[in-house]
Amino acid sequence: MMLVCASILGMQATNVWILGEVGDQAWDPSVGTPLTQIDGDEEGGTFQATVHFKSGKYFSFTTALAETSSDWDGIKQYRFGGPANGYAIDDYLGDPIQCGEFGESSEQAFMVRKGADYKITLIMPNRLVMFEYMGNDDIEPDPVDQGHIYIMGAVNGNAWATNVGVQMTELGNNMFTANINITTGEEEELAYFGFTHALAQSDANWGAVAPFRFAAVDAESQAVVLDTPIALSEDGQGDLSFALPDGKYVVTLDMNARTMTVTADEANHMYIIGNVPFGDWNPANGMAMDEVEEGVFQAKATIPGDVWFIFSPFNTGWDDVNANRYCPESAEEDQVIEAGETVTTQLSTGGKSYKFTGDGSEYTITFDLNNLCFKFEANGDQPLKGDTNADGVVDIADVNNAIDMMLGKAAQNLIADMNNDNQIDIADINAMIDLMLGK
Repeated sequence: MMLVCASILGMQATNVWILGEVGDQAWDPSVGTPLTQIDGDEEGGTFQATVHFKSGKYFSFTTALAETSSDWDGIKQYRFGGPANGYAIDDYLGDPIQCGEFGESSEQAFMVRKGADYKITLIMPNRLVMFEYMGNDDIEPDPVDQGHIYIMGAVNGNAWATNVGVQMTELGNNMFTANINITTGEEEELAYFGFTHALAQSDANWGAVAPFRFAAVDAESQAVVLDTPIALSEDGQGDLSFALPDGKYVVTLDMNARTMTVTADEANHMYIIGNVPFGDWNPANGMAMDEVEEGVFQAKATIPGDVWFIFSPFNTGWDDVNANRYCPESAEEDQVIEAGETVTTQLSTGGKSYKFTGDGSEYTITFDLNNLCFKFEANGDQPLKGDTNADGVVDIADVNNAIDMMLGKAAQNLIADMNNDNQIDIADINAMIDLMLGK
C-alpha cells in the first residue's frame, strides 16, 4: 500500500486521498492513499483506486494532507465523508452514493463490514462515489466495528453471540447510553450482559472480540444496584457479567471514570421504524419521537420520496416491535397516506406498513397514542416539483440541471424526481419538459 505525505500548501484541487483505515494505514491527517485521476481536468474528473479494507474499518476522503500528524483542524475544510457516520459500503455496492459536504461531513466516515479488496470510483467535484467488491476476502474474520460500544448478552431479546449487540449512543465527553428491555420469561427472571468495543463476523468468534470486552470487576454475575455507579473492568477482561431482572432500563457508561450506572426507564417512548429516513428498517436506528404532551409524540423529518414505516414504543429488537407495532390491519397491501390526513391506526401484527410520498420538504409527524391516530404535515411552503434552482418556474435551466444529475455531473436533488421513484432518469426529464410546455 503506497502512502503519501504532503503539505497542504500548493495542493491542487484535483488531488484526492483516502483518509483513515486503508490496509495497514491508520487515521493520520498527514497520511493518505491516493486515488488516480483517469479523466477530467483541474476542475475535477473521475478518480479510481483498488484497495484492501479489513473488516470493520472506517475511512473518508480528502483533497489535501497536513504537514503533521496532529493537524486535523488544518485539513477539515478539505475532508468529506459519507451521508452518515458508519455508512456501510457493503449495503450499496455498485450504487452511486452522494458523499457529504466538504468540512461538514468530515467526521462522517464510511465503514466496511467485510474485509476484502474494493474498487473505488469517485467523481469530483460532485463527490459521487461507487464501490465495487473485488474479492480477496480476509481469511480470518476481524471485528466488524471498533468505533462503537455495544451491550453484549441477553438484553433486547438477544442471545449471547459475538456478532450481536445493542449499540450505545455516544453523548460526548466519553459518555454513552442505551435503552434496554429485559424479558427473560424465565423463573429466575435475570438477564446477564457485558460490553464490547467490537463485534465479530460470526456468532462464535470469541477470540476476535476477547481483547475488546469489558464488564464486571468482582463477581461472576454481579447484581446491578440501580442509580449507583458500578466499576467496569479494563478492556480484555470481559468474562464476568452483570445481572438484571426483567424490566426497562437506561444504561449509562462513563468511560472517563470507567463506571456504569443503570436507572429504571419510566418514560414513554415512540419510534418511527422504516426505510430512509427512518433507519433502514433497523429498529435500533428508528427515529425517536418527542413526547410533546402526555401521550402525544412528534418528530420532524425531511422526506425526499417514497417511505414505508410503522410506529412502535420499542426500538429494542423485532420481537418487541412485532408484538407492539402500530401498522395497517390488512396484511395484503401497504396503506398509502397523504400529507395533512389524519390516519387512524391500531396495534396489529400485520406484515404491511404505511406508505408516504414526500417531495423533499420537511414534515412534522404527530402520533397521538390517546386517540390512536397520526398525521404528516408539511412545514412551510412546498417547493415546486422540477424547480431545481428554486426560481419559482420550471424552464430549460431546470431541465439541463436534471440532465446533469442523471449523468452524474451534478449532485442529486430529488425535487427533479417528477414520478417519485427516488431516482432521476429520462422519464423525469420528459415530465419536466411537458410541464415547461404546459402539456
